[in-house]
Amino acid sequence: MPRPTFPLVIDARPRGPHGPLAGELVQGRCVLGHLLDMARTLDNATVVVHARLEEHPRLGDLLSDRSTAPYVFATGPPPENATILRTDRLYDRQRLHRALRKGKDPESAVLWRLDQPHGLSGAEAELTRRQSYQPIGRYWALLPAQMIARRLRPTRIRPNALTLASAALVVGAAVAVAFTRATPWAHLAEALALALALVLDTSDGHLARIQGTASELGRWLDATLDELGDMVLHAAIAWSAFARDGHPGWLLLGMLYGMGKYLFMVTTAEAKHVSARQPHHAAVAAAPPATLRPSRLKSWVRLTGHADVRWHLWIVLAAIGRLDVALIVYAVYFPVRALGSALGKVVVRHA
Repeated sequence: MPRPTFPLVIDARPRGPHGPLAGELVQGRCVLGHLLDMARTLDNATVVVHARLEEHPRLGDLLSDRSTAPYVFATGPPPENATILRTDRLYDRQRLHRALRKGKDPESAVLWRLDQPHGLSGAEAELTRRQSYQPIGRYWALLPAQMIARRLRPTRIRPNALTLASAALVVGAAVAVAFTRATPWAHLAEALALALALVLDTSDGHLARIQGTASELGRWLDATLDELGDMVLHAAIAWSAFARDGHPGWLLLGMLYGMGKYLFMVTTAEAKHVSARQPHHAAVAAAPPATLRPSRLKSWVRLTGHADVRWHLWIVLAAIGRLDVALIVYAVYFPVRALGSALGKVVVRHA
């Protein structure tokens, strides 16, 4: 198996509107720190960081609060025979490992470019999305999604078309749940529609990246239609269960789900807004130790509400005709999560 071309070096010379991109913060960590953390998993050798001489002290200060791969600063361009990581790129760790093992260019492992319009503003959201990306769907939906994106790359079809198609499938499945007669074939069709919608929802992001057509409108449309499909589907489940049993409790569960999900989204958005306004060191200092490293139980609770996990639950339950189970579970889950988040803020403020 080919080994990576070493030495591994980091080019910290690329600049943005506010100075070297190496010093820009993404998830509270400077870009150079992210690359050094990644380099530590690739090789134990000292990494040479090429940067302007006058920027060495500032970059050194940004790295002083966290352990990273051993590094030294150098001036001038990196040597041509080196494996070069650039600070105007964010890389996918696994793809980078594979690329270097096969002797390929690190450019094949780039997941986000900071030197593009809106590159800095969208970097944190993209990295966060990647780190929590499809815990189940990656094992089956990712490959067909990538194939669809590659086939559509040279065409005039844009990611928003896939986003709309995915939403249409979810809404179509919801209409079928609410108004068609419950039969095994109907259940199978609903499950297949939801599965195809997940593949298309995955492929729109891939198409945006390989076409270079990612935009704020596309991200907004994707997030908005995902939530719309979620609400429409659960409203359809509540109506279907009410029509089946004649019990108004199902309609109350549908309303409870909608209110709980709304409160959960509001508290989550507020927490992100507060975190974004705080400097990283201040946020860490203010947070209680328990919040810095989530417990296993907390991780499992968060995973239960993950969109990919819920989507797969829909597929399975739709296939067996028991989507009402998802309504019951999440009509409780989201209000409890919202309440827990609110209580957590109270505890932190009075700590």
